[in-house]
Amino acid sequence: MPRTAARRALNFTSLDQVMPDVDRLLAGHTTVGKWDLAQICKHLTIILTGAVDGFDMKVPWFVKLVAPLFFWRILKTRAMPEGLKATEFVTPKSGLDLRAEVEALRAAVRLFNAHAGPFPDNPFVGRMPRDTVEQFHCIHCAHHLSFALPSPHPA
Repeated sequence: MPRTAARRALNFTSLDQVMPDVDRLLAGHTTVGKWDLAQICKHLTIILTGAVDGFDMKVPWFVKLVAPLFFWRILKTRAMPEGLKATEFVTPKSGLDLRAEVEALRAAVRLFNAHAGPFPDNPFVGRMPRDTVEQFHCIHCAHHLSFALPSPHPA
């Protein structure tokens, strides 16, 4: 699927870079994808929290067979393909409160950063070291937040 032309180019190298970007978007933004900013924040919160607490989901064996190749390509290119269908479990409903979802994402980033122990196995690719887990989430956050464009500020 082709890349949405209006998306921003983002490349987070630390999760500490995510919330300053979201806070900047709160000052004014538009979105160019299917989700609004509240839905984006909710999705990122679900995924980040699941990285720490684990996901209660079964992945078919054939998906587990190809998922590592797909995952490592994401890490190598630092880009996620556009247009992948998220499972219902991680697909946010519309009509969410933006401020509440931003604060939930802020709490999820704090939870992730404070997590000292090993991360639970990823349901698609298994066990990963902390730096790999964080880089995947940096790429994932950048992917979704690239659909939210800051409004220009008057000079």
